[in-house]
Amino acid sequence: MRLDREAVLARAILRAPIAPMSRKEWWRGCVLYQIYIRSFNDSNADGIGDLPGVIEKLDYIKSLNVDGVWLSPFYPSPQKDFGYDVVDFRNVDERFGTMDDFIELVEQAHKRDLKVLIDFIPDHTSDEHAWFLESRASRDNPKAAWYMWADAAPDGGPPNNWLSTFGGSAWKWEPRRLQYYYHPFLECQPSLNLLNPETFEAVIREIEFWLEWGIDGMRLDAVQCLACDPDLRHNPPISSAGSSILTSGGPNNPFGKQSHLFDRDVPEALEIVERLRDVADHFEPKRILIGELADADSSRLSEKYTAEGEGFHAVYDFDLINTEPNVEALSVLLDNRSAFLRTGWLMNVFSNHDSKRSVSNLTEFALREGYRKEAAKLLAFMQFALKGGGIIYQGEELGLPQPHLEYEDLQDPWGKAMWPDFEGRDGARTPIPWVAEAKNCGFSDAAKPWLPVAQEHHDLAVDKQDGDDDSNLNFVRALLAWRRGQPVLKWGGERVRPPHLAPLIVWDRFGEGQNLTCVANFSLDERLFPFADERWDEILEVPGCQSRMIERGLVLPPLGFVILKRTEGGSQKVGAPSDNS
Repeated sequence: MRLDREAVLARAILRAPIAPMSRKEWWRGCVLYQIYIRSFNDSNADGIGDLPGVIEKLDYIKSLNVDGVWLSPFYPSPQKDFGYDVVDFRNVDERFGTMDDFIELVEQAHKRDLKVLIDFIPDHTSDEHAWFLESRASRDNPKAAWYMWADAAPDGGPPNNWLSTFGGSAWKWEPRRLQYYYHPFLECQPSLNLLNPETFEAVIREIEFWLEWGIDGMRLDAVQCLACDPDLRHNPPISSAGSSILTSGGPNNPFGKQSHLFDRDVPEALEIVERLRDVADHFEPKRILIGELADADSSRLSEKYTAEGEGFHAVYDFDLINTEPNVEALSVLLDNRSAFLRTGWLMNVFSNHDSKRSVSNLTEFALREGYRKEAAKLLAFMQFALKGGGIIYQGEELGLPQPHLEYEDLQDPWGKAMWPDFEGRDGARTPIPWVAEAKNCGFSDAAKPWLPVAQEHHDLAVDKQDGDDDSNLNFVRALLAWRRGQPVLKWGGERVRPPHLAPLIVWDRFGEGQNLTCVANFSLDERLFPFADERWDEILEVPGCQSRMIERGLVLPPLGFVILKRTEGGSQKVGAPSDNS
């Protein structure tokens, strides 16, 4: 009998929550640094970042006070989707180095007490992968059922109305088999049939190959696509009263017109998730799996995929990227997350290689008025004071804004297809500026890197920020060093307060007899946080925190933030604060 998707979710969210801070595994409160290898550091002057370039910058990464790194795909690939179209899961693309380079990277990272996670794509391959070449050759070869194949509709068209995230039909005709194959993303990325036991076992072996090399875990790509409806039922349209999942790609992308009931997050995926967790737990020390939920309402689904410490260890939360950039929407989203996330876990993510830089996305109003630095600090504070672990996308520690690229500079096939309504993902993928006055800002000695270094990033280069005590870079370093001594922020529970104090966003973190009240001012004006009948013992000396006490409460500066602390039984009025800038 097929599982009912809503029944599965209901069971997950009705479970009794675990006691705050009863689980303190390293990964729950960890901070990871996402490295988009192509744009990080080029060691051989070919214009593309590489693994030796990452090794060169490990001391820099360590200086950020993060716990580990997550590497974007480095497997052999035609690079039509820049590594997410894999032709060999067991090797390193020569553009990025060799297996020896990868092994050295892991060893050097571990010497610095940095964990290493890699990106793995479990649900599709390149159409040039040997598995697919065999599968498409006929309907009766040994790998014929390894991918999602279907007969044409009676009129010769696709089997159903499913759409690709990148726009258009998710089905492509293959004349060798006289069938369509399913591709939830680009045509060059055919979907694996993980409900076929042989296919799934083959993917498991590819995962084990890397776990045996001593990595600490994986970020699994697009886990909402691990399976799809076996009956290939049509997706219904979005009703006038309903709402679609939030997607990138601009308002003209037809993907957002459907309710994706049958091509995303189907119940059959849960058994796949359970088996993947069994594989990770087989190793000692145990490896971790972080599942990326894109094209999905991860506020509701995070619990389902991580309930009671089972399934994935954490969900890669896309909702903070996709939410509307205003205080009301953020408050509602955070409240929904707290309500649904009872026993599971997530990673807070404000930007990545598929989205806008966070200061341009969530705080564009501040950027327009010249408050870039303050906005970047506020977002970093929120990211690491909210419940969950956190992942910093490279360059976010510098407070980089989203640059505009000309069409002729674009490399992203999604951006080219949706231009000009959607500029694509290349703006977040421009190379990291290391040295302001160096060629290509120190990223590469090549005449022309694969993407240009954004002109607006030159003055935000690492060398300029490194010696500036007030820079975004040094703020992030100080904040993460301070957070390491705050167990409630790493592992504690969370309660988000109603948005009646907007533009203030207020949430409580609690556990082991302590209660922290976090306040963030999402405006360019001074705002009062009233004490009312509440009492706190002290104002924590958070790096970058500034506040002014008056009789009725605390006054926060534009884009300011503060944390108040109360212990059990504490009832004294908070003492006079100091400016901890």
